[in-house]
Amino acid sequence: MILGPALFSPTMRYRFADCVLDDTAFTLTRDGEVQSIEPQVFDLLHLLVRNPRKLISRDQLIEAVWSGRQVSDSAITARVAAARRAVGDDGKAQSIIRTVPRRGIQFVADVAGDDPTAPHVADALPRPTVRYASADDGAKIAYATSGTGPPLLRAAHHPTHLELEWIEPTDRTFFDRLGETHTLIRVDHRGCGLSDLDVDNFSAARSAEDLKAVADALGLDRLALLGCSNGAMVAIEFAARYPQMVSRLVLLGGYVDGRSVRDGEPQSGDRDAILKMAEEGWETPDSAFVAGYISVYLPTATQEQVRRIARDVQNSCPVENEIRGREFYNNHSVAHLLAKVKAPTLVLHCRGDAVHPLSEGQKLAKGIPDAQLAVLESRNHYPLPQEECWQTMMSMIEDFLAGQIKGR
Repeated sequence: MILGPALFSPTMRYRFADCVLDDTAFTLTRDGEVQSIEPQVFDLLHLLVRNPRKLISRDQLIEAVWSGRQVSDSAITARVAAARRAVGDDGKAQSIIRTVPRRGIQFVADVAGDDPTAPHVADALPRPTVRYASADDGAKIAYATSGTGPPLLRAAHHPTHLELEWIEPTDRTFFDRLGETHTLIRVDHRGCGLSDLDVDNFSAARSAEDLKAVADALGLDRLALLGCSNGAMVAIEFAARYPQMVSRLVLLGGYVDGRSVRDGEPQSGDRDAILKMAEEGWETPDSAFVAGYISVYLPTATQEQVRRIARDVQNSCPVENEIRGREFYNNHSVAHLLAKVKAPTLVLHCRGDAVHPLSEGQKLAKGIPDAQLAVLESRNHYPLPQEECWQTMMSMIEDFLAGQIKGR
C-alpha cells in the first residue's frame, strides 16, 4: 500500500467527530477550540485522516512521521496516545483511532474533507504580478504587491522566491494577514528568486539601495518597513540612509552581529554547521541536509512544513549564491547604524530562537533610540501560524503600524 506523501497532497480541512484538522493553517480544533499538539502528533493525525479505514503498519508510520529514522515502540505509543487525547478518544474506547494488535493502527471515524478541486479562499485571490525595478548598477530587482492600504515594504531573509513563497501556506498566511491592512511589497534580493542571479555584491548596503529602487519605481516617498531575519540588517541600512522615507520599522528575528562576529571576535566551531548542511544538500531534491538546516530555524515545524520550505529554499537560488549571501551576513554587523535609525521601531524576537538568540533582539532594542522589544513565546526563529503566539505577533504588528502602540 502506498500512502500519499503529505508534501504533495492538496491543502485540505478534514472533519471527523467534533474535530477539524486543517493542513493549511496546521491546526486541530475540537468542538471549536484549537488544540495544542506537537508537530509529530499533527503529522500522525494528518497521515491517518488522509488514509481513513486503511491499516497503517508500524513501518509505514515510522516512514511518514519520523522519515524512516529508528524510533522506539514507546515513542510511537506515546504519540498515538497524544493523538487520541487531542481528538477526544482514548485507548479503551478507540472510537477514532483503533489499534490492531501486531498489525498497526487504523482511523475508524468518518472523515469529510474539502473538495480538493475547489479553490481555497487564499488560492482564489489574484496572483500578484511580478514587476522589475532597475538598480543604479543596472541589475533587475523583482518585486510584487498584494493587499490594500498604506505601503509596507518587506526586507526579507536571503534567499526568497516571489512565486514559490506565495503558494507556500506558512508564508502565504503571513502575507494575507499583512495584506488585510497594508499594501505589502515583497522583493527578491539580487542573486535569488526572480531578480538577476548573476551578481557579485550581496551586501546589506547594496540590498538597501535595491529596495530604494523598488520604492522609486512605485513612486513612494514614505513607507513602513518590515525587516525579517538577515533582512533586518537591510532594513536598518535603509532606515539609516533614508530616515525621511520610513514611517515605522518592524524587525522580526533580526540581529545586530552576524554569527561569525558576535561578541566582537571571530567565532569558530559549529558556526559553519548550517552552511555546511546547505552546501551538502543543495543540489539534491528533498535533501535531508537542507531539511535539517530548516529544522534548526524552525524546530517545532511539522514535517510537511519543513519539506515544503526546504524545497522552496533550494529552488530560490544557485548554491553559490546561498553560500555568498550567508557568508556575508555571518560576518556583518550593523551596530554602527543603530543610533542613526529615527523611525519608531518595534523589535520582535522569539525567546527560544537557537540560531539568533534573544540577546541579539535585545541589542537591537537597546541600540535603536526609543525602540520597543516584544518577546514571543516560541522556540522557532519566527512564530508559525499554528502557534498561539503567531496571533499575538500579528496583532502587535498591526497595532504598531496603525500607531496604537506608540513607538516613541
